[in-house]
Amino acid sequence: MKNNESAVRVVRAAHSEAADDRRQIAALSAIGLIDFSVISLYQLGVIKSLPDLPGELFDSNTINAANDAQVMGIPDGPVSLSLYAANVLLAAGAIKSRKRGNVFDWLLAGSVLGQAAGGAYYLYNMAAVQKKVCVYCVTGALLNFATLAPLAQLFFRK
Repeated sequence: MKNNESAVRVVRAAHSEAADDRRQIAALSAIGLIDFSVISLYQLGVIKSLPDLPGELFDSNTINAANDAQVMGIPDGPVSLSLYAANVLLAAGAIKSRKRGNVFDWLLAGSVLGQAAGGAYYLYNMAAVQKKVCVYCVTGALLNFATLAPLAQLFFRK
């Protein structure tokens, strides 16, 4: 990168399969930001009640106010929100770095894998323990699982 070349131009101009994988991770994470903004605003008391699908099975309010909806005593919505934002930041840093397997890629992998594991845990908890479904949480878990595909391509493409 030349001294006068902006980081934004460098990132936007990057053309490689690795850059495309990182962009896919960032795009899926941006959707997660939207999803978990709603959960976070509910957990912070800004939104009084989450809209839900009809039926007794769906209870996003109860699930997002449960004791399990926290990480180290902090509501899990803002925690997830910050991880999605970190993914976007790390993807940008990795694209700018250009080199495959740079420190940004490894940090991104750790975040994505952690989110997928967290999503699996929360799905299990909803089904086996709470016996209720949060559509916002299921959406987040599915986004986390979908993000594994471009991550795998980034690390295992030949």
